[in-house]
Amino acid sequence: MQYESNMSRGCNCSACFGLEWRSNALSVSAVDVAYSERSSVDIGPPDDNSSEFSGNITRNRKTLRASICLKLTLFVGFLVVLASGIPALVFWLKAHEQLVDEIDRRLLTVSTLRQEQLKDYLISETDKAGLIATRVLINNYLSNQIQNNRTLAEFDLVSAVSVISDFLHAAVYDSTGKLVISTGVFEPQSVLQPEDIASIQFNRLKFGYPSRTSTGWVYNISSAIYRRQRLIGVLLTWINATKLERLVYDGTGLQGTGELLVGLPEGANTVRLLFPPLHDPNITRLPLDGAMAEAINGETGIKRQWDYNGVKVIAAYRPVGFMRWGLLAKLEVQEAYAPVRNVRLVIIVTIVVLVSLGVMASVGLAKVFTSPITELGRAAASLGQGNMQTRVRKGTLLLRDEISDLKDIFNSMAQQISSHQLILEHKVRERTLDLARANDGLAKEVEERKRIEGELEKAKDVAIAANRSKSEFLANMSHEIRTPLNAIINFTELCLGTQITPEQHEYLDYVRFAAQHLLRLITDILDFSKIEAGKLEIEDMQFSLFDQIEHAVSVLAARAFKAGLELCYRIDADVPDLIIGDPGRLLQIFVNLIGNGIKFTKEGEVVISASVKTQTEDSIEILFSVKDTGLGIPESKQSLLFKAFSQVDSSTQRVYGGTGLGLVISAKLAAAMGGEMWVESEGTENRGSTFWFTARFQKLQQSTTNAPSFKDAHALVVDDNHTSRCILVDLLKNWRMVADGVDTVEGAKALLHKAAVSGHPYNVVLLDMWLNGTDASELVDFLHMYPSLLANYSQPATSAFYTSEQMKYNSTKKNVLKGEETESKSTSDVSLPIIMLTSVNLIDVTRCKEIGIRFHTSKPVRRSLLVRVLKSALHAQDEVPDEVQMPVCDGFEATARIREIEKNNNGRRTPIVAMTAHAMSGDGDRCISAGMDFYVSKPLNAKKLQELLQSAAMGSFRGRHYSSPYCDDITKYV
Repeated sequence: MQYESNMSRGCNCSACFGLEWRSNALSVSAVDVAYSERSSVDIGPPDDNSSEFSGNITRNRKTLRASICLKLTLFVGFLVVLASGIPALVFWLKAHEQLVDEIDRRLLTVSTLRQEQLKDYLISETDKAGLIATRVLINNYLSNQIQNNRTLAEFDLVSAVSVISDFLHAAVYDSTGKLVISTGVFEPQSVLQPEDIASIQFNRLKFGYPSRTSTGWVYNISSAIYRRQRLIGVLLTWINATKLERLVYDGTGLQGTGELLVGLPEGANTVRLLFPPLHDPNITRLPLDGAMAEAINGETGIKRQWDYNGVKVIAAYRPVGFMRWGLLAKLEVQEAYAPVRNVRLVIIVTIVVLVSLGVMASVGLAKVFTSPITELGRAAASLGQGNMQTRVRKGTLLLRDEISDLKDIFNSMAQQISSHQLILEHKVRERTLDLARANDGLAKEVEERKRIEGELEKAKDVAIAANRSKSEFLANMSHEIRTPLNAIINFTELCLGTQITPEQHEYLDYVRFAAQHLLRLITDILDFSKIEAGKLEIEDMQFSLFDQIEHAVSVLAARAFKAGLELCYRIDADVPDLIIGDPGRLLQIFVNLIGNGIKFTKEGEVVISASVKTQTEDSIEILFSVKDTGLGIPESKQSLLFKAFSQVDSSTQRVYGGTGLGLVISAKLAAAMGGEMWVESEGTENRGSTFWFTARFQKLQQSTTNAPSFKDAHALVVDDNHTSRCILVDLLKNWRMVADGVDTVEGAKALLHKAAVSGHPYNVVLLDMWLNGTDASELVDFLHMYPSLLANYSQPATSAFYTSEQMKYNSTKKNVLKGEETESKSTSDVSLPIIMLTSVNLIDVTRCKEIGIRFHTSKPVRRSLLVRVLKSALHAQDEVPDEVQMPVCDGFEATARIREIEKNNNGRRTPIVAMTAHAMSGDGDRCISAGMDFYVSKPLNAKKLQELLQSAAMGSFRGRHYSSPYCDDITKYV
């Protein structure tokens, strides 16, 4: 009932199709059992449409059978190896140990037996020789050599030799080595050598090496004859060595390859063999090493070594016990260990037989298990092919096992599958119809989505085109708006210069401020629109990196001074000056970051730094940073910095102003120059922020710029700002000067006095105009009172340092510094070498005149100006080249003609300033390359133009070949 209810609701779960198996709910009817018993296992040929399925089942069946056989074989083989291998291994180790011990023991027994036999023989023979040497008649004759005694002694010697076996001959010599009597059978040597007499007297006995004769081996024994502790003669006997030969060559107990070697030392490194080896009769001597050396040294033992034939042997060694003789009984390892190899072979064969039997048993056992599994697999394959009448044979009623139960379960499952097949086919037909209807709906939905996607694509193209048009419109309109702003700003500047009422002046100031603010907005929008429109161009031209940094710092110095901030920069010594890149865009980034640092810093300092990050043979990546001591940026708000039209805090826009485009444009420019920009800040006031960015430039193959040199000049820097003082001291040290720094007037006085006393006085003093809020006139008055504290710098400068601001000067004229050197060379040459570091305020220059300071330069210090001031103060002037070759640009004919006339007539250079309403990238560079001295764009700033004309009159900006085309826009930050 539950099944019918589920089927009526359209349920297709496994329970409804009879696929839910429960062991306690399984029941097999008698009809099913009878049908199963009558069913054949042979399921017949498969249908054509199920050949692939049958092939997969066959492959799976083969894999299953092979897997079981392999597992059973490995398991039984492992058990057999484990059961037989461990006892066999133990038996082998024990047998090996016993056999090796038995071989060693046998060799030691043979060596001991031979040693005892040889020792007994040698002692017996020497005792016989000693008995002859003690014969009374022989001793009497040696004591009193008369004719009668000689006859008796000779008869006595012959009698003694004849009765002793193996003794062949004998001879008696007196104490001087002269032959006195002999057995007469042979002719012995008539005289013994003195060294032989001395050796026999010392050892009392001397054994001669055996030698082969026609009758066999013979050796001799020399015995000393004493009477009343006095040497009266020497007995020399010749003995048959047959017994000794048999003792040495006896191979009993040494098998086929064994032999006995007896040797005695001959010198420090050689052993003389008593008899040559049987296997190589040509060998009579061996090296004194190994077992033989230990036997001669009185040791006994077993050793495995290589013999004289290069064969590995087992040697049992021991001393003979006669003089320093050594005995060696050896046997080849291969022959000695033959029983060990036989035992090992038996063990291996036994293990192989056991493993083979185990494999055969495992294969048979596998057949028992795999046969019913194969039958079940074939039946399952038949069911898969659609033959629902397939059943498997049941086993016998006796000895039923789990496989028989599995067959019953399989037959029951096949019966249920067959009964539910019709129901399943019916459900499939219903599902197919539902699926067809769903496919029709899905096809319509797909067509609708494709239509919507097409419309979205068109809308996207329209939006992109509109955005591009917007960017182009903004770029064109922002450029066009700059032209009418020229009239507004210029005429406002002119009106401010006329006689007007204070109220009118106030109104015009508002108008000028609004116009300049509008100009800044237009400039930012112009840059941003170029970036958005993809029209941002980065130029590659040669320029001075130092000039760009100094220019950016100089134009913002007045603003920093007004805010009461210290503005300084640091450039590492390995940073090159002349590089190839886009100077205008680099200056734009500097001005933006430095301006922001000044804007958001109430007190403290803003420091710019440049260092080399990476470089190759052709390019260099420079790391720049602008660090301030301002408000700081919370970490949670740092992600907003580089998003367009966004600021960290909306309140800052009302307080400080700005559009929020500056950092976005700067980051885009840094990325366009092959770098990146990021910020580091703790978000705490007075801890400030550090903006980092990198840019990649091309390196010049050959650079003519060299660092200036003021070798061994001593300088004292007096500045109350730690950062500015350290930067200036490091810069002077890079110029090969000996520089020190101090922050107070009292400290400066102490250092000046100490240097003068030590004999190394300072040559120049660089003095900050304002120390801790008060001027430094006290130190100036002190130096005027004690001028001897400063010494003249007599060494001339030898470097050829030329920056972009030192070119094109006439060598017959002296340099006049822009606002730095206020008195001409016609004044008194007697002046203290004090360089005053002033602010941008002109009042400081007037103050320098009042206190009698001739040399001064404004802060932040520019390198080129500082070099010229140092040369003037130290009286070390360099020659400046009087010509610079300028390329001619065809677009500026008037400038080209003027420069050509000046070049042909060697006339004085006329300053030329380019003025244009264009603000596109590259216009200013083309002006400079055409021979112009400066570039300014509209709208003009009256104050800026006045300073420009004043600089042109003083000749302080000529030769500036790397000015930025956006330098007029920098005035918005001043």
